[in-house]
Amino acid sequence: MTTTAAAPTPSPLAEPATLEELGLEYGSLIDLTLKTLFYRMRMTRTGLADELKLAGSAMQELLTRLTQDGLATVLGAETTGFSCYMYGLTEKGMDRAETALGRSHYVGPAPVTLADYVRQVRAQTVGDVTISRADVERGLGGLVLAGTTLGRIGVAASSRRATLIYGPSGNGKTTVVRTLGGVLGGSVHIPYAVEVVGQTINVYDPSKHERIEEEATEAAADGFMKARSDRRWVHVRRPRVWAGGELTRHSLELVYDDASKVYEAPLQLKANGGTLIIDDFGRQQMPAVQLLNRWIVALEGGVDHLTLHTGQTIEIPFDVLILFSTNLPPDRLADEAFLRRIRYKVEIPNPTQEEYLRIFEHECRSRGVPYDESAVRRLFSEWYEQHNRDMRGCHPRDLVDAIVDAARYDERSPAISIEALDEACRTYFLRPLNAPT
Repeated sequence: MTTTAAAPTPSPLAEPATLEELGLEYGSLIDLTLKTLFYRMRMTRTGLADELKLAGSAMQELLTRLTQDGLATVLGAETTGFSCYMYGLTEKGMDRAETALGRSHYVGPAPVTLADYVRQVRAQTVGDVTISRADVERGLGGLVLAGTTLGRIGVAASSRRATLIYGPSGNGKTTVVRTLGGVLGGSVHIPYAVEVVGQTINVYDPSKHERIEEEATEAAADGFMKARSDRRWVHVRRPRVWAGGELTRHSLELVYDDASKVYEAPLQLKANGGTLIIDDFGRQQMPAVQLLNRWIVALEGGVDHLTLHTGQTIEIPFDVLILFSTNLPPDRLADEAFLRRIRYKVEIPNPTQEEYLRIFEHECRSRGVPYDESAVRRLFSEWYEQHNRDMRGCHPRDLVDAIVDAARYDERSPAISIEALDEACRTYFLRPLNAPT
């Protein structure tokens, strides 16, 4: 979805040229290099630098120390030059690599420090995003909503505070929260992984993050190459992380893999700088009160506390726009004390008759089906009032779909008529108890 929301794009982070500039423990970098060579058997400095996402100069420092310590050796060269030397592990290096694998199986881009991660999250905070009325109206232009409802949604989105979208099912709540997540716009840099007290936490998740490919490095006007950005960070669109009924309390905590001895970041950490959408709120495997209780401090203070399997607790920024969507009455989710942590509560009501007609006309137009308002108006008395049935925003779409399906089956052009609508309603709506067949 295209948006004009003012969302500043962060500048690429400069690539650290030395081990000291990386800020990581020397031992963890040595272990990471040894584990990489253990699996790949032989690699050049350039290959290792690409694998660990490090500058060639920093990689050379590591290889020099490995060879001096008798952990690695030069096996030959592909061509001339230090960057083309082929490195492999010595017997001593193999033993050290196996010991390192016993502590952690993580192999991949070098992590960033927690301090660098916190600094970057603050530099690209979602709080700096400006959302205007035009952004929201453009994003929700496909929905037929009352002006007051649209205005309340816009104010809530503009506040960038936790918001609950509620109301009967089928009226567009899911579309609203999905759209608001996209309205944020812009991009952020997130690390492949973060190192915390010697432990590695995976952050980048291709299933949650939409990567933006960087342009190739170009030579500057003076003939010198531009400084390369730190490849340990991935440039992505502001995250829009989704969780539905499958959400459990484990989804909100660091998940430690006993086999790999590596942590997977919780959903809220992966969503930092963007939106976390909790759909079907109240129908998760964890009670709504328990979820809100888990985030009381985070929602008010912007800081989340995560616990390592060792019992140590770490502080992580909670820079997330939380959007809840539910068809349950809010007072059934939690009491007022808990619900006030969700600053905005916006109801998406059932459509009025005029809104229903507009939705129906829109659905017909989008499918190329001739629209007959008089036939549609007959639905109000025959299929809603007579059966005391509420109208839903999804009904026009589903009924038009049924008419199109029937026409395709009979190999004819679809058309709105009293007969076609009645037949669609008979297979769509449940028959009330004791009603004549």
